[in-house]
Formats: sequence, structure tokens, C-alpha cells
Amino acid sequence: MPTGLSIENVSFDVDALKARPQHAAVLGRIFTSWSLLEGTIAGLLGLMIHADERAALAILQTFKTNYARVEAVRKVGNEMLGPAFQEEFDDLMKAVLKYSTERNAIAHNLWGVDDNEIDLVYRMPISAMSSVVVKASKLNTDEMLAHAACIKAQMKAVSLSELEQLEQQGQQLLRRVMKEVTGKMFRQALAAGYSATV
Repeated sequence: MPTGLSIENVSFDVDALKARPQHAAVLGRIFTSWSLLEGTIAGLLGLMIHADERAALAILQTFKTNYARVEAVRKVGNEMLGPAFQEEFDDLMKAVLKYSTERNAIAHNLWGVDDNEIDLVYRMPISAMSSVVVKASKLNTDEMLAHAACIKAQMKAVSLSELEQLEQQGQQLLRRVMKEVTGKMFRQALAAGYSATV
């Protein structure tokens, strides 16, 4: 029983990425890095509104998209932070928003491989797969071939190097957000009267 779709030698199925373990590992690290980033941003919101991180996470979970969550934190930061920190924080949150768009583009795609192209994986929007399922029974052979060509145009070949570049962007962004959280915690501790003695 087939568990996916094959278009011109590119197989999109549940086992496709097993044939490209390095690509799969990088994708896993990208997703893990994003999860760490989201958790850190929730903690940052908690610091800004002087609330428990669980309360901040509960607030953020009411938003339906990652973009909306980060945008909410960005707006809170722009209200809560002093002028000296607003521009840098706003730039950081804009970078997170930009990265979230790229991360979502890979997270919400199907991944496939072509056995003849060992250095590449292919991504395809889920909507393309859905259109195959919906239209397959309604199209004659010629129409189906034309539809397959349209779907192939939506497929994007992705190299290991491209995935690694995206991974590096995410890790750099995570370090920047962690630095912001650490700085915010330090500023709050100083404001509360704690001294930095060594």
C-alpha cells in the first residue's frame, strides 16, 4: 500500500528522508532550535511583564501562529523596554519573524528524494499533495500529466549546504535571543537591588 506520492522519480513518503540521514539530521536541528527559540521568547515575555514563564507561555499559546506569538512579544517589548533597548529589541524580533517564515516554509512541506540525486532533497507544499488527491479521480490521463507538471513546478530541490545555512541562521538567532534574555534578567536583578559582585 503506497504511503505517499512519486512525481518524476521524486518520492514523497514517510521513509523518504531515511535515504538522506544528514539532511534529516539538519532538519531535526532546525526544528529543535526553533523550539528552543520559542521557549526562550516565552521566558522573555514573562520577564517583560514580570510574570511566571508558565503564564507567559499560556498567553502565547492563545495565538494561532508562530508569527503572531513573536509579533505579540515584539509589541510588548516595544511598550515595556526603555528607549535605549527598543531599537535593538525590535530588530531582534523582526529577525525572529523573518526566520519563522523560512522555518515554516520547511516545516509545513513534504520532503522527498530522488535516488539519482544523492546530494539533494526535495520539498513540496502540502497543498500540492492535497490537490493531487482531490483532482486525481476527476482528470483524464493528459490532464493528470499536465497537473503533475504544475506540481513539479512547486517542488524545490534543497542541498545539504542550504539546509546547513538555515540551521546556522537559527542558531545565531537563538544565541541573540538568549543574550537578550540574559541581559534582561541582569537588568532586572540590578533594578531590584542585587549587586554584581565577584
